Amino acid sequence: MQLCCICASVAPMRFSVQAEEALRRGGRRITPMRRALLLLLEELGGETPLGPRELHSELRRRGVRVDRVSVYRNVSTLLELGLVHRVLGSSALRPCAQRKPSCHHAIVCTGCGVAREFRSGAVEKALAALRVRAPGFVVQGHLLELRGLCQRCAA
Repeated sequence: MQLCCICASVAPMRFSVQAEEALRRGGRRITPMRRALLLLLEELGGETPLGPRELHSELRRRGVRVDRVSVYRNVSTLLELGLVHRVLGSSALRPCAQRKPSCHHAIVCTGCGVAREFRSGAVEKALAALRVRAPGFVVQGHLLELRGLCQRCAA
């Protein structure tokens, strides 16, 4: 299993830069509030996944004038573009620095909430085999999230 998005061997493009490029390609503007949200997500990385309400509170704490509806709209756009992923069973989000189909698996600490994305050829191979054997279904996607304790919480 190889961690991605956070531990790439070549320095990945900063999340905020990649997200701004994707938003521009989609014809969306980069407002000061949107940039502040992208920078906040970049700063938090997968270390502290937050939901829209917490993101709103943190932006306000930092002096960004924003209403909660705008945060929800922006989160929806980022999810649509595959720039962030939801932590399953939660409203919390984690940014994805590499928008690739094999980059959507995560390990989440049930103690502190830290999340790391990972790649695994073996998991991808197993999922591909399952897709073929899903009678009556056209599989369009999947979510895989492992849960456990990080080293800090397990100690």
